[in-house]
Amino acid sequence: MVKNVIVMINKGNFIFTNFLSTLATAALISGVVNAQTEQNNATTIEPVVRSVGKLNISIDPRMELLSTVQLLSSNYPMGGGGRVIPYRREIINCFEHFSTHEAVTMTDSLLKYGFVYDAPVIFMMNLSQPPDLEPQRDFSDYLMQTAISRSGGGENLEKYRKDIQQFAEISDFETFWNCKIPYYNQILDLSVNSIGKIDMIKTLEDYFNETQESYNVIIAPAINGGYGPRIPADSGRYNIYGILETRGFKNDIPYLHKSFFLFYVWHEFGHSFVNPAIEKYTERVASLDKMFDPIKEQMQKQAYGNWETVVKEHILRAVHIRLERKHFGLFRARQQLKWELSNGYIYIKPLIKKLKEYEKQRDKNNITFTDFMPELLTTLDDLHTLEYWTQVKINTKSGMTLGFAIRFIKAMNSNSKQSDFDCHCL
Repeated sequence: MVKNVIVMINKGNFIFTNFLSTLATAALISGVVNAQTEQNNATTIEPVVRSVGKLNISIDPRMELLSTVQLLSSNYPMGGGGRVIPYRREIINCFEHFSTHEAVTMTDSLLKYGFVYDAPVIFMMNLSQPPDLEPQRDFSDYLMQTAISRSGGGENLEKYRKDIQQFAEISDFETFWNCKIPYYNQILDLSVNSIGKIDMIKTLEDYFNETQESYNVIIAPAINGGYGPRIPADSGRYNIYGILETRGFKNDIPYLHKSFFLFYVWHEFGHSFVNPAIEKYTERVASLDKMFDPIKEQMQKQAYGNWETVVKEHILRAVHIRLERKHFGLFRARQQLKWELSNGYIYIKPLIKKLKEYEKQRDKNNITFTDFMPELLTTLDDLHTLEYWTQVKINTKSGMTLGFAIRFIKAMNSNSKQSDFDCHCL
């Protein structure tokens, strides 16, 4: 295979030389023939990793490879500054000669099925590292159903896998990855340093009195947003993942700022504790769906389209507020509560009060959050009987993004007075 010729420029950025431009077509043709032969001799591209307690923080070649293919697509919705962010621009400069590769054109083709945002991420997380990209779970596995249902079927997924595998080989993605390792190390170092002394995972495990198999944050500097797949382990627990964009810059290096880090870990990782506990009582939750109607519009603005999902969000956000209260004080908890109420979570105050009972029983009798779930649902039963939604003011202008929520909380922390808001439930 024709090897990519590269030159180094300022700050470790690099672009393909004009020489590559004249050879790109030949590389595409010859790469199809030679890719499998070279792949058999290739070494696995490994993530760049840091650990903070039980929390693994990495930059993962699967996510950077996926982002590369998506950036070359003319139609894929990248968001967050589109294709003008410097790192994204660098990727495009390096790989633009492969923009007609089948992996890129299929990225466009799969959009009509809804293969966007979390679906490609879930798909890639169930493959091995490049260059092999071998399935780690059968396509019939329930974890893959989201990807399958939004790709037109398993045959499309298998073709897409092979196309990306071939793209990585003929574009020499490994060279790009190796050249960017110092840059990735800078991102990780800044992100780890921003966390400070708080052990985020211990705060979660202590609160729920339960553990998961592993906790993994993958920083993906070319994506926009955050995704939280969880993969079952043989132990019956979960390997939890957060695939996150960067939030913040220091000396032109992007990193994951503590505010976003903490918000995401407590919220998205918290789902792996809250959701399975609620899913044990699906019929009971469904019997209360009359409570959904008064807040349906606000929840749908936030992409929460069914009552069970809204219950999960209510309970998890109540837990988040209790964590804020314990680790950062009453003022922060008040601001978080004010935000949640402004976004339509009208049942959250009684749930917070009930969680205080859970905390007492947990500390006294060593019960788990899952053990206490029937009691939390009793609170919702009571609210249903009282038609609680008729007794509270409902905000009709909610539906803000996670990023806006973080900016809101920062602003409230710096500008609000304690007398601005009061709640005895905290």
